[in-house]
Amino acid sequence: MSEKLFYKDEYDDDKFIDATHNDFIIAKGGDGTLLKAINKFKHLKKPFFGIAAGTKNFLMNESKNISKNAKLKKFRLIKVKVTFTEKIDKGFTLNGNNIVETKKTKEYQAFNDVCYGGDMDSWISFNVHDKDKIIGKFKGGGIIISTAQGSTGINKNNNGVILPLSSCNWSITGDKCNRTIHYVIEPKKTTIMSNSRTPVSVWVDGSNHIISNVEKIEISKGDKVTVIFNNYEDFKRKRRF
Repeated sequence: MSEKLFYKDEYDDDKFIDATHNDFIIAKGGDGTLLKAINKFKHLKKPFFGIAAGTKNFLMNESKNISKNAKLKKFRLIKVKVTFTEKIDKGFTLNGNNIVETKKTKEYQAFNDVCYGGDMDSWISFNVHDKDKIIGKFKGGGIIISTAQGSTGINKNNNGVILPLSSCNWSITGDKCNRTIHYVIEPKKTTIMSNSRTPVSVWVDGSNHIISNVEKIEISKGDKVTVIFNNYEDFKRKRRF
């Protein structure tokens, strides 16, 4: 079966993702549309060109045409691997409910950030195993891992460090924690163990995945993607506000 290369927004026909071009992929909409395009088509190894038609146009271009002075900028994603236990009730037996447990994994990649935690009342035990062993154990509502390009989003709102675009590091912040979680770490494989009585959520670039019985998440370097900017200086200016 051939891969579907064109998607229209289900709520707005003027917004779309078009991967039919030989040299680049078009995403018309807001930043979310571009992030969806990257998620769907990063494997094609083509540059992404965003056309502004949404409420948030941080990464988007005002013109629908690529300028002769356009700049192609590479960004590194975060690879996220979630390990969890799936429990399936096979029905009642003489020995009680027959619960079958299977360990499974799901993988994602994030352009901006990964948020891992619970709801407003959650109190989760975390244990972070990073290369420099500086984060360790803490309790709280969640943890946020941001790339340089994503550090002006939820990371900034959480008083995290805004990283220069040239940086490959990650900014790590905590949500409602029993101690201050503000770190900048190298993009090395990092394992986050957790213990929670309730299901936790993994948000990848704002997309929510509720997963029960999570054992750990592992983050590491993801793919590189290229984004086309007609006015790269304007993009850098937006990061300051």
